[in-house]
Parts: sequence; C-alpha cells; structure tokens
Amino acid sequence: MAVYVLATLVTTGYFMADTADYVDSIVAHATGRNYDFWEFGHLFWRPLGWLVFVVCRPIIKVVAGDGFRPGISFVLVAINWLAGLISVCALVGILKRLCARSWVVIGVAVAFIFSHGFLNFTQTGSSYIPGLSLLLLGFYVLLRGSHGRDLQTAVLAALALAGAVCLWFPYVLALPAAVVSPLLFSDRLRWRLVIATGIATSVFLALAYGSVVVGVLGIHSVAGFKAWMSAASHDTDIRGLNRMVFGFARSFIYMGNDGMLFKRYLLHDPFNPVTAFDLLRLSLWKLALFYLFVASVFVGLLQSAKSRRILVLLVLNVGPVILFAISFDGGAIERYLPLYPVLFLSLCVLLCSDRSWIVTKYVAIAFMAAMVVTNLVATAKPVQDRKQQASANRINDVVARLKPNSRILAVNWQDDLINFSRSYPFHPLNRAGDLRIGALVTPGTTTTVDWRQGFATQAEETWNRGGDMWVSQRALSPRPLPDWNWAEGDEKRVSWADFQKFFSQLELGETVGGSDGFVLIPPTEKNREFLRTFQPPLRSESLSRKDAKVAKNAKAAKFPFAPLRFFASLREPTL
Repeated sequence: MAVYVLATLVTTGYFMADTADYVDSIVAHATGRNYDFWEFGHLFWRPLGWLVFVVCRPIIKVVAGDGFRPGISFVLVAINWLAGLISVCALVGILKRLCARSWVVIGVAVAFIFSHGFLNFTQTGSSYIPGLSLLLLGFYVLLRGSHGRDLQTAVLAALALAGAVCLWFPYVLALPAAVVSPLLFSDRLRWRLVIATGIATSVFLALAYGSVVVGVLGIHSVAGFKAWMSAASHDTDIRGLNRMVFGFARSFIYMGNDGMLFKRYLLHDPFNPVTAFDLLRLSLWKLALFYLFVASVFVGLLQSAKSRRILVLLVLNVGPVILFAISFDGGAIERYLPLYPVLFLSLCVLLCSDRSWIVTKYVAIAFMAAMVVTNLVATAKPVQDRKQQASANRINDVVARLKPNSRILAVNWQDDLINFSRSYPFHPLNRAGDLRIGALVTPGTTTTVDWRQGFATQAEETWNRGGDMWVSQRALSPRPLPDWNWAEGDEKRVSWADFQKFFSQLELGETVGGSDGFVLIPPTEKNREFLRTFQPPLRSESLSRKDAKVAKNAKAAKFPFAPLRFFASLREPTL
C-alpha cells in the first residue's frame, strides 16, 4: 500500500482515454440532456460517477471548486485511485495464498503497481481500473472461499465478476478463467462452486443489462438492442497481428512514440524513413525482453504439476484476449487488462517454485526491473509536466483569440494537442471545458475517407453560429516532421499531401502561434462556395434492402467469427 501511494504521488496519468467523454456525458445528464449516459460498453460507469458526485458534492466543492466539470473529473479520478488501492490489496491477498515467500509476493505486487497500463489508468477517469479491482476481488473470493460454503462464495464472486463486466464489457473475456479457477487453485475439484459461480454471474449480468435495456431505455426488441449495442462503437477499422504484438508489450512497459517508429519502418514511410538499426537502438530491446519474459513464464510453469494447472488457467485467459486483440484494435494498452490477474499470479507461482529453471526466473526478474524503472521515469510528474506545458504554450495564442462557438482542428488525432485537451482536465485551459480540439482525420476509422466532407460540414456549422475555424499550420506543410506522429501509409485512404492540396484552394486569414501555430479559415464567399462542393448528398434516412445487405456482408467479411463481430462494437478509442 505504501509503494502504491508513493508511486501515484511521484507519477501522473498522461493518457486518460475517454475520460473527457464520460465527463461530458455526466454533465449532460446533470443539465437534463442525454449523451450516452447508459452505454453498452460501460453500463454503470457514468451512473456510478454521477451518484458519487451527487452524494459527495459538498466535499468535492471544497477540493475541486465550483462547476460540474472539475468536480465530476475529480470524482472519476478519485474512484480510480481507490480502485487501484483495492486492486493491489486483492492481488496481494491472492498471491499470499499461492506463495509463502514474502519477497516474491512483494516483488510481484510492486511490478503490478508499476505496470504501464495499471500505473497510467489508475490516475485517470476511465472505468478500466474499477473493473479490474472487481475482477481481482472475484478471483480472491473464489480462492479464499471455504469448502462447504460454495453457494455463498459463488454469489459474492459472481457479484464482483458481473460488476467488472458492467464497468467495462471486455472483462467478459476473463470470465472463463475466473469461473473455473477453483478447479486449478487447489487439489479439490470443486465443480459445484464453478457451476454455481457461472450461473450466478450470468444471472446478475442478465438482470443488470435487462433492467437498463427494458426498464430505463424502453427497448423491447432485438433490433433495438443491437442498435443500442452498436452505438458504443466508434466507426473503427483497426486490426492486425502487428498491432497486437506491439500493443501487448506496450501495455506492460512504456515505449513512448516507438509504436510510430515501428509503423514507419513496416510501411516504408517516405517522409520519415526508419531503419532496423534505429529500432534496435531505441526500443526493440524492450519488445524482445517482454516476449522473452512471456516465454519464460510459459516455460517455467511447465516444470511441476501445480504450476501446470496455473498454466492451463493462463492459456484459458490469454486465448480470448489475444484473439480479440488481433481482430480489433490490438494497439490499445487497456485491451490487455483482462490478462493482468492471471498473468501476475502466474509470475508469482513461477518465482516461488523450487522446480522452475533458474534462467526463467532471471529473465522474469530482469523484465520486472526494466519495467519498473522505465515506467517510473517515463510517467514521472516533472517529465509529464514539461510535455503538458509545451502543448499549452503551443495553443496559448489562439486561445486568447477564440470567439464563442469556435473550433480548433489539428491535422491528425495523434497530435499531442488532442491528448492535452482530453487528458489534463485540471489545467487552467481545460477546466471550463470550453477548449475543444478536433482533428481532420482519425486513422483507422471509417469516416477518415470523408475528411474533406467532415471539415466542410463543421466549417458551415461553426460559421453559422458565429464562431471561427482555426486549423493547424501543419496542414500547409509539404511533409510532416518526425515528431508530428504521422506515419505515411498507416491510413491508406489519406496521404499527407492531400492536406496541403485541399487548404491551398482556400482563402486563409491571420496566423498565430508562430511556425507551429494555427491559421484562420475565414467565412468568405469563395471559401463557402468551395466547401459546398463537399457537402454530403441528400439520401434516404434508411438504407435500402440492397444497401443493408451490402453493409451486413462487409461487416461479416471484416469479422467472420460472430463473437468477434459482437466485441468489435465495444471498441475503446486510443491515441
């Protein structure tokens, strides 16, 4: 607990994922509007945040000040911090029942605390860590449950496991391993506990989703349920083995912008070429060490009958998560959080076993040490504060000139300004929630091909409301600089040259912020006439039967395995 408190004092979460969207949704609910308050992928997260905010509002006002946005942001982050503490305690409780060596338990717990995904998300407002804490509690209850009280143990464990899924649905991928764990944690085959836990978890999930679908949303048809479920997607088409290979490692050890370097190398980026030597010099060693660590865990668990049972549990957990990651957005670091409980208890069993090969233990310890040091240095508050201030300095001048209802657009979603506006809710520029920075393109989404049409629509809407359109001057550059987070060929439907070609046909206004600042797109008649050519054509509100069949076949082609099509709608956007 002391290590956890200290770690979160000296580091900071630098990527808050969809925290800003959750805050928007709760604020909208507080003002009588609906904005995805009940969402399939995070069923109870927004309602939980709103409930805690309402109950604790007098205390929150003292800490976070007046206003909905800072208060709700504080609530979500506070819930995550407490959930992180619960996760550590639950993990230690599990490890102490599998290993009698205190130094092993402490070492594995410290590695868990400093793992990249946990250390970052425990200081954000996303639902991943609260869900992980419930998943770990479910494992702990099943491991601790005494023989003869199987029904009571099953109900308590099922409540925790169902709660994890209701906070983030992809935790359902860890349920098979969690439910059957009583068969593998001990020598007794406790089938009654396993069956009771499986049935109780299914019942609780059915009650939770059924009450919301029927009682709150008033959905009474399969078509309506599918529409609600599909609304949780983000029009994303990101998949592939390469993304999974890199994302899996990045979930545990910080690799900074190295993912972009790997993309440029694999895609033979003509603007910013990367050689194999560059990869080896920068971070290929991290990737190699991680997979050497994973291999050592698997090999080490083969050495005894007891550890082989844990290996079965690990395989049962790894299979669904990795298959899903290959099929959908495997580069997201949160994608592998459902693996954390079993992977770290497997690590504990490996280090605690006297029959494991010594070389596998040395590899595991070497990776643990590298992970702790790398993640601590990368997420240290002074380091992240400098990055935050650099983004603030870049945008200060344009913020001073913003009129109400204005928009600021970066070129791509990976621009550091996007993360600045979404991941630092307590910065003075972001506290009011007025600063909204969008992007011309978001690689990997189905809307990217129509980015010109999207810009034209946004510009017309903004001008009609009396606002200004500001666009990053990077869009006028003939080539991207290395630190602009662009990989040519990553999005095959858009080339960097398209941006300069498009904006060169517009009349440009004043520029602010220097060479890496922003340019005003004024609402001149020439600009309006040019952008009208990109306005979306009128079409029927519903697809024809032929169009619907084509869309269905296209989706089936991308995700031929039915369960993967189901999970694909639950995608979490990542930078």
